[in-house]
Amino acid sequence: MSGLDLIAFDADDTLWHNLIHFEAAEKRFGEMFSHHMAADTATARLMEAEKRNLGLYGFGVKSFTLSMIETAIEISGGAVDSATVSKLIAMGRSMLDHEIELLPHVEETLKALAAEHRLLLVTKGDLHHQERKVLASGLAHFFEGVEIVSDKKSATYEKICRRHGGKVERTLMAGNSIRSDVLPMIHAGGFGVYVPFDILWDHEHEDVPPGTPRYFEVKDLRGVIEVVKTLA
Repeated sequence: MSGLDLIAFDADDTLWHNLIHFEAAEKRFGEMFSHHMAADTATARLMEAEKRNLGLYGFGVKSFTLSMIETAIEISGGAVDSATVSKLIAMGRSMLDHEIELLPHVEETLKALAAEHRLLLVTKGDLHHQERKVLASGLAHFFEGVEIVSDKKSATYEKICRRHGGKVERTLMAGNSIRSDVLPMIHAGGFGVYVPFDILWDHEHEDVPPGTPRYFEVKDLRGVIEVVKTLA
């Protein structure tokens, strides 16, 4: 008999690639404004704007595009031309339209777990874009519910568990962000599984305090299956 009511998964950079598109756009932005300052400095200015604007714009490509335009105005001293702004908007649009590239072992892991457990997808970002990605991924049928939230806090996970009829202390959350996916779930009373990814946005970096209970770290997504077995 399962020891878990719910198993939840993050989406971006846990199930499919996401940050590679932001990194490519940030690099391109730096190159576009290298005549004003060093390319890496321009990129750093953009990343500062992204973090600064999170509270206003939230997460996602639309927020990123607004930050690019804002930074372009700042870097150029207000002299950025409409053609350049149009290029920045086109960059954002292409990020919204990119194909979904699943990460290794995603389908086999979800298939194995969905056979005996109730799965949820919990992701943050722009509602419309995230809904499109979920549908395009071909993974929607594995999940009993899809939750697209503005941010991931302990209270967020508590509400999601109640909404889906599960107890938070019998819920596991797996994802690539310690700050968003793992520690908030553990603080809520559930289990957190860290699935490392090659790229991590600075904003999502956080260390796990030594001796943190209910914390697991796996090599790749397949490791979630083994964690679930230990909790059965």
